[in-house]
Amino acid sequence: MRKIKKKDKVVVIAGKDKGKIGEVLKVIPK
Repeated sequence: MRKIKKKDKVVVIAGKDKGKIGEVLKVIPK
């Protein structure tokens, strides 16, 4: 899986915002 960078467009697949498309504002490493 490729790294996610700031400004990447991502689709939320979990949580209360599921299905929304958003921009990565902060990358939180596991």
